[in-house]
Amino acid sequence: MVALAATPGRAQFGKNKVQYDDFDFRVLQTEHFDIHYYPEAEAAIVDAARMAERSYARLSKVFRHDWEERKPLILYASQSDFQQTNIFRFQISEGTAGITEGLRNRIVLFFPSAYPEFEHTLTHELVHAFQFDITRRGALSQGGNPFAFRMPLWFAEGMAEYLTVGGIDPQTAMWLRDASLSGYLTTIDELSRVGDIRVYRFGQALWYYIGTKYGDEKIGEIMQKAPLIGVGEAFKSSLNLTLDELSEDWLEAIRLTY
Repeated sequence: MVALAATPGRAQFGKNKVQYDDFDFRVLQTEHFDIHYYPEAEAAIVDAARMAERSYARLSKVFRHDWEERKPLILYASQSDFQQTNIFRFQISEGTAGITEGLRNRIVLFFPSAYPEFEHTLTHELVHAFQFDITRRGALSQGGNPFAFRMPLWFAEGMAEYLTVGGIDPQTAMWLRDASLSGYLTTIDELSRVGDIRVYRFGQALWYYIGTKYGDEKIGEIMQKAPLIGVGEAFKSSLNLTLDELSEDWLEAIRLTY
């Protein structure tokens, strides 16, 4: 999940965030992270650090991008602790496992009971951290506003899911099969106007199509260009296709597959 700032634009009427516990945070520094944790999370912190650096190494190759400074990675021992965080003033839903904040590029998440689930969330959020860092550095290099570029949700969340999973997982395959057989496949233009689960499922499928047909290096190339010239022009420059043309090719590939 991405958040441009710690406080969202919408008001949370009737909701006051309650923090029941005081957390005794300490910091573990790795090459690319300042990992903030407290005693209840200490047992898994070394494994978390290894996972973070492993995911960083893979993603930096895809994006052809390295961070200039370590990023804050704040880890909570449980979902209930995570929901008490004072980093974000808005209420965190039970379905949210991690949030990456664009303003200060902080990654905040909790340890679930299973390591694979944690690594999935961690890698997903690291993709967002790369997206924000690339956007910020690109804008500043041109003397622009790093927050002027708004990634469509299918662009940001779909990319994060694809680069986390590395393909199409069974749940997304089920969505694609059902959509193809039922005749409600969603075009890229339609995806740009929705904010529900489809931006994850169909967005992931779109980036999978791009990665398998053109190579994952094109994903990094598009991400580098998009903040500078816009999403549509980035795709046209990298793939020699308009978004409408790409959409037609992608949906036809889904129909042939499912």
